[in-house]
Amino acid sequence: MIYEEEQMRQRITSLIHREGLTQREFANKIGRRPANLSQILNGDRHIPRTLASEITKVFKKVRKDWLVFGEGTMYEEEAIVEHQTPTDTRPRLPKSMSAGHLEDYYMGAKRAECQEKPIITQFSDYDFSLILKNNRMSPKYERGDELFFKKSTIIEWGNDYLLDTSEGAKFKKIIPDEEGIRCVSYNKEEFPEFIVPKNMIFGYYRLVGVLRIL
Repeated sequence: MIYEEEQMRQRITSLIHREGLTQREFANKIGRRPANLSQILNGDRHIPRTLASEITKVFKKVRKDWLVFGEGTMYEEEAIVEHQTPTDTRPRLPKSMSAGHLEDYYMGAKRAECQEKPIITQFSDYDFSLILKNNRMSPKYERGDELFFKKSTIIEWGNDYLLDTSEGAKFKKIIPDEEGIRCVSYNKEEFPEFIVPKNMIFGYYRLVGVLRIL
């Protein structure tokens, strides 16, 4: 239950960010006191049973299954785009992504900025790929490797994930910490580890495959 509530808090925070609102503005729109919403999102109070209905009543295009269970897409129109996307390709994200969440690119309005690439059948199902553009994870992964990711709701700590954060995407080995998520590079001499607060993370993407051009 605690894990499920934490995931829902992250989705609400993601929605607030996506709508371009402050937490106070969002609270006022759904009829809650800002202090009350802040306590809920900080984990100081349990999520009320009525909160999802309060949100979807105001933000009518938000899908309740996504909000409560993390299933499918955030908005109804994105579900249509996802349904119409060819099943024999997956997007390769652009090397220079502008502001926005990863979902905007691989299943939303910014998918047109991606390259549609044939599915790599030797990997398990994946949502998208990207080309690694730095050496922070060297020597395990090298600049130019193509990495393949799948969004996860169950996290295997100590493994390599792409985190969708309010400060951009971060590919790291992740370890739970009292202050948030500890992010570790394999190139530790040049890139020391750091902490990302949980409320700044909008999604966890598990690495499912790597292609290297030798």
